[in-house]
Amino acid sequence: MARDSQPRELVLSLISHTNVGTTALAPTLLRRDVGEVADSAHVTTVPEAFTLLEKEGRVARLWDTPGFGSNLAKLAKRLRSNDNPIGWLLHQVWDRGTDKSLWCSQEAIRNVQAESDVVLYLVDASQSPSSVKYVDLEIEVIEWIGKPVLVFLNQAGQRDPERERLNELEWRAHLSRFDIVKNVDTLDAFTRCWTEEHHILEKAVEVLEGEKKKSAKVLRDAWIERNLETFDKAIEGMAKWAEFALSDTEPLPKKGIADQIFQLLNRSEHNEELDRIQSEMYERLAEKTSTTVNDLIALYGLDGETAAELEKASKGEFAVKRDVEEPLAATLGGVVSGLVGGLSADLMSGGMTFGGGTIVGMLLGGATTYALARGYNLTQTGQNMVRWSEAHFLTQIQFLTMLYLAISHYGRGRGIWQDPVNNPTHWQEVLQQQLNEESDTWSKLWKKGGINSDRGTLPKPLKKALRQLLVRVFSQLYPESKEMFRR
Repeated sequence: MARDSQPRELVLSLISHTNVGTTALAPTLLRRDVGEVADSAHVTTVPEAFTLLEKEGRVARLWDTPGFGSNLAKLAKRLRSNDNPIGWLLHQVWDRGTDKSLWCSQEAIRNVQAESDVVLYLVDASQSPSSVKYVDLEIEVIEWIGKPVLVFLNQAGQRDPERERLNELEWRAHLSRFDIVKNVDTLDAFTRCWTEEHHILEKAVEVLEGEKKKSAKVLRDAWIERNLETFDKAIEGMAKWAEFALSDTEPLPKKGIADQIFQLLNRSEHNEELDRIQSEMYERLAEKTSTTVNDLIALYGLDGETAAELEKASKGEFAVKRDVEEPLAATLGGVVSGLVGGLSADLMSGGMTFGGGTIVGMLLGGATTYALARGYNLTQTGQNMVRWSEAHFLTQIQFLTMLYLAISHYGRGRGIWQDPVNNPTHWQEVLQQQLNEESDTWSKLWKKGGINSDRGTLPKPLKKALRQLLVRVFSQLYPESKEMFRR
């Protein structure tokens, strides 16, 4: 059936050499399980159509087609005899039973010719154009169909902007002699970011005409709108997590002056108490982090939940620091020891006669604050309570944001979510740069936390700060996404 009779329907056909990744990309774009993803030839044996999205009575459909096999010369011959009864019989009976590769290739081409408006041709980006001889032959076969082709580089591996840029330039130069190829971009089934997905329809707008072009525009905008709604829901969940981290406190045991002096001189006793406090706070933070990450995983249409790797990674970031900094003893130890030696009777009886009693209290209070701030991830709130220090809160924000970036790039074709161990270095660099530039904003937010924090006033500025942070990070990682975030 000719597609022109259904102008409000836009059909995209995924096609590639066998095992290059159409069946991995399809579930990523659809955000649900379709087909079978496996590292073997001809995972998809017959074309399958899926609804990608709908808007205003217009619908985008995605076809996942069988991959090309190796016998392209015989494929061309079969296609030329397509209208011949003998040719039809050879395809449907002989090839289907004796040459699965050839039969699958014919199914792919026949489907694209009959159904598609735009061909999405995936290429193995891990190899150079000169080493992948079959690509030129396959595009020559696709030319026989006469539909516009958008080439996407798949299997690109871990994200590396500079390598991707050079790879795209090389493939564009190589494919420039094919008029049917309208664009070359990277869209890896495993590591694409959601900010890049709508480029499929954006490029389709450029190559279509009439009512089909209008449909592509409406559906592109719907895709962006859907992804931005998901993004805002993610920000809301992360803001609730940040509010918890800002507001969480733990009481310090009340002790007399003698006990406080003893703690300053006996570091192991001091550590034991604060270790317990920080461990309890860590457990609460780890549980909240796990719940938040699992919610993000589900929100982005992934299966599974956070596991041991996240626990290991978060412990590395949030663990108790057991060694109080040496400067504490060097700066205050001798002074306090002298006070104990000279005024032990007065202090033990509760008197503070030295200098009107103010110096001893000031030294002890200052030393405790110094120990908390420098030796632990905690700081005092001013009411015999401790909370996460400002530096540690920023570490928490960075940690969760890195996890969000990992989820944003995790293709469903990879299968069950797995906690990342090594994320691309440039993510960390870009994120740290943005946090540094926005340090005043985060410092002001941290000051609103603690025992006196008003949870009713925290969510809104936290959502604003997190959204601004991630928009700037995405805009730096993917400059073309700036326009999308302005909508």
